[in-house]
Amino acid sequence: MKKSSLKFIFILSVCILLISCTYNHEEPLIDPLAGLIKLKEGYVTGASAKIEIWGRKNFFVGTNNLVVVLYDSLNLKEKITDAHIHFMPLMTMGMGAISMQQSCPMEDPVEIAVNNVLSGAVTFILPSDTTNSWKLSVMVHNHKINKEGEANFDISVDNPATSVLSVFPSQSADNSLLVLSLLQPTVPKVGINDIEFTIYRTTDLMYFPPDDSFTIEIKPEMPAMAIESSSNINPVNTSLGHYKGKVSFTMTGEWRVNVLVKKDGVTISNNAYFKMTI
Repeated sequence: MKKSSLKFIFILSVCILLISCTYNHEEPLIDPLAGLIKLKEGYVTGASAKIEIWGRKNFFVGTNNLVVVLYDSLNLKEKITDAHIHFMPLMTMGMGAISMQQSCPMEDPVEIAVNNVLSGAVTFILPSDTTNSWKLSVMVHNHKINKEGEANFDISVDNPATSVLSVFPSQSADNSLLVLSLLQPTVPKVGINDIEFTIYRTTDLMYFPPDDSFTIEIKPEMPAMAIESSSNINPVNTSLGHYKGKVSFTMTGEWRVNVLVKKDGVTISNNAYFKMTI
């Protein structure tokens, strides 16, 4: 009888321990900065904040997904997670009296941080060179203390070896241009890949609103093998100028994804395409 009681108590203890372990199990935290590099850091005068800007590589022509981390400048161990951030990219072209300036498309981060970071994007249209220079200003409204300020950074914008951006006329009466940018796949693979584009419209050098009014068709081909892929899903608009779909690559090699941007059934993208190597 005594042995049976001890055996029962032992089994009960093991069960309680297992149940406790099950309920105390927590999913590992996802590091929002994993795989990213710190591009810029500095202090935001007036907002009592230190700012860090992270990305997957140096600024480049195309859509740059940027992650902003804010710290309380008086206590750098404390992150600021409730703030309004506004990106203000500005390119100066030329020098002296003949210089001019232009901006580019951007997406400001939402005001509430996710995993303690705030994520947005800037789509640079032209690279830096000997006569053209970029600055990135970031306005920060720190909601915790209801104060705002601005940080300013001189940046270099690279021209990638493989283009991820195309600019062409909208063929509308306002003579506007369209900026078509490829966001993903960043690392294409054999099989079905997510594919995403953004479309912005511009009528001057400073204003680039997103445009949801187009349709997109994709036609992937491998020129070296004279083949095309099937099982593609044409990107559809998901809001704020973003268009998402699926692209299929059937083998390794260099692919060309032809992109037909259409308005009322008429193609206006003027032979736009993006090369991808698998």
